[in-house]
Amino acid sequence: MNIGQITTDLGNDWSGYRNIMVSTLFNDNPLITAVNNYLIETGGKQLRPMLALLSGGACGERNSKVLHCAAVAEMIHTATLLHDDVTDDGNIRRGKPTVKALFTPAASVLSGDYWLARALYLLCSECDSKILECFTTAVEYLAEGEMIQMDLSQTLKMTEETYYGIITKKTSSLFIAATKGAAIAVNAPEEWIDAMACYSLYLGQAFQIRDDIFDYSPSLHTGKATGADVRERKITLPLICAMREATEQQTAIIMDKIARQSTDVAEAALDFVAKHNGVGSAQAQLAKRAELAKESLSPLPETKEKRHLLEIADYLCTRNS
Repeated sequence: MNIGQITTDLGNDWSGYRNIMVSTLFNDNPLITAVNNYLIETGGKQLRPMLALLSGGACGERNSKVLHCAAVAEMIHTATLLHDDVTDDGNIRRGKPTVKALFTPAASVLSGDYWLARALYLLCSECDSKILECFTTAVEYLAEGEMIQMDLSQTLKMTEETYYGIITKKTSSLFIAATKGAAIAVNAPEEWIDAMACYSLYLGQAFQIRDDIFDYSPSLHTGKATGADVRERKITLPLICAMREATEQQTAIIMDKIARQSTDVAEAALDFVAKHNGVGSAQAQLAKRAELAKESLSPLPETKEKRHLLEIADYLCTRNS
């Protein structure tokens, strides 16, 4: 997929969403300005605002509310990353120092609070109550998903069903808010709004599965530290799939290493997942969810935006960053 082509096709609406975000975040405090400028300059693919803009165009004619949904989605996402880098003690993101590392942990937490507050300001001042509900629900689910995962990192009682519940809350929820909010903004029919929500549910799951695969794929050179999840006692889909194929004794040994955080836990988990085809099985589940995402768009008319949404689902199956 050519991200550049999508942003080119979005034209002035892409630059328009970014202008809204930058102006909303403006503050004359030097520290806030320095952090904001750094975050905007080192931003990622901006997938969530892209999805919002595409959803608005696929379901109707993009308007100011759609652009505001795009800005809110990116601002909330950035806020969660700023908080995550402190809770996970993360010093590198996208190959660059995090705000936590470059400034201070306090600056990262407070900047996350600031971005979230300004996102809520945009929602309250520019969007109606239905769109506000989409995003406030997402913020609730994001926090809940992370806390459930944190709790399970202590007990290590993760099942495949629980895993999907967590990633639906911590990843799919903001995808859903971005696309559903934009569809509501253009007064789309309920069937189309539901289609976008369903697409985003499966798309978010596919995105997170691919991210979790990175932890067991050192050859991909993604920038994510191999073994980071298991060092944090996070049980993700590649490991769950591998345990399903392993014997009870083999599973007990690797779980003991994770529980004790043995010095070789990352290497042992990587070897365990490789021996029992955990990455291959997880990739198959990812592909299945990408297909379900694409099928969800069937009620929508054929448009350039819909084509890009289908391309994004395919892209998530093989992305390396």
